[in-house]
Amino acid sequence: MTRSRWAVAAVMGVCLLAYVGDARPHPEVDCVAAPYTAWSLVRRGSFDLRPYEAMRSHVGTNVRETADESWISIRAPGAALTAVPIIAPFALFRAEPFKSGTMDLLGKLSAALSVAGAAGLFFMVCRRLTPDAAWPATILFALGSSLCSVASQALWMHGPAAFWLCMALYILIVKKGESGAFLWSVAAGVAFGMAALCRPNVAIYGAATGLSYLLCRHWRAAGGLLLGVVPPMALLLGLNYWYFGSTLLGGYSGVENTEAPPLWEGLGGLLFSPSRGLFVYSPALLLLPLGVAALARRSDAPRPLLLAWGAGFAVTALLYARWREWHGGWSYGPRFFGESMPILALLFAYAFDALRAAWSRSLARGLVALSVAIHVLGLYTYGGEYAAWHDRHIDHGDGRGLFAVRDTQIEAHLTCAWRHLRGARLPVPSPPHG
Repeated sequence: MTRSRWAVAAVMGVCLLAYVGDARPHPEVDCVAAPYTAWSLVRRGSFDLRPYEAMRSHVGTNVRETADESWISIRAPGAALTAVPIIAPFALFRAEPFKSGTMDLLGKLSAALSVAGAAGLFFMVCRRLTPDAAWPATILFALGSSLCSVASQALWMHGPAAFWLCMALYILIVKKGESGAFLWSVAAGVAFGMAALCRPNVAIYGAATGLSYLLCRHWRAAGGLLLGVVPPMALLLGLNYWYFGSTLLGGYSGVENTEAPPLWEGLGGLLFSPSRGLFVYSPALLLLPLGVAALARRSDAPRPLLLAWGAGFAVTALLYARWREWHGGWSYGPRFFGESMPILALLFAYAFDALRAAWSRSLARGLVALSVAIHVLGLYTYGGEYAAWHDRHIDHGDGRGLFAVRDTQIEAHLTCAWRHLRGARLPVPSPPHG
């Protein structure tokens, strides 16, 4: 038990050092309001951002002015709630927030702690299910995915959502597996609700869990899950209705998606395009089909639950494929799949565990190393090249430009890294963009 605790501490410590090692945040417009919302919650007990002049330029885009003239972030409030423990020691003794750069840093620290915590929970789940694959799968999860290059670098919704999903998995597989107690099902429901409070679409994974219980006639577990998920979901839906007049869409109620891309473009781009594809940025996930087959053959695994989560990922991919901005705007790689990494990395773990030949495991480890290299590259070369590339491919082009095999995002960041290694000064990051 002591060795296990030290291993979890090592996972979280190494991840946190990697995430904050560049000592600068990577903010985009999606992330800017959350630290200020946390400050307002601590200082005034309100979601209203009106007292903070830094939010004025975001009104009409990422901040909505409501009927009572409050300024409310259009994002779900879970990320801001995640930042409260980090913001509180400052906001309790200081009326005004810090300058925007410092607020971005506090947001990054909150995000980095969320993702590091998710990595520790994932490691414990993996140790329970596939002990031999725990380390390579956790490294892939924490350093070889957009959780590293995007979610840990600013207070996006992905990092806190991934933490709560990993908490749900930990409860369902480790804690509930030990006792099977009804209260653990309730706790897992609360974790799913908190994940949805951070990023509403991850309710797909909670629904998949409930469906797997119903199909297996685990009525008591399904009831506990429902009991736990109701309070945070009621809070989310209530806030959506109170501030935006739309229970389900909330702050996105005014966003139109009338120009949905063809399925081949959105799905193909999310999975295989050179500048957004999941399997390009995390090539270790090419082993997913083997992982699904290995999971289906095992009798000692929670097959219904994990296969349901796999189906949840398929639904998530189809959902984003039909979104008009399937590429996720200004980001490094496929950020939309950050909160899907718990099931994706677990399926990789099953694939790794099924490999018997030494050379095949070495190849799998090599793919993990390549995935890590790609995302660490994006993490440490955020700057002028990042902004210039997005200006060419996102602001002045459509999503189909992301399929180009020349001037890819990874190539642009490699060029930036090479210039830096040769002694050129790394470009200063541009202000947040959409």
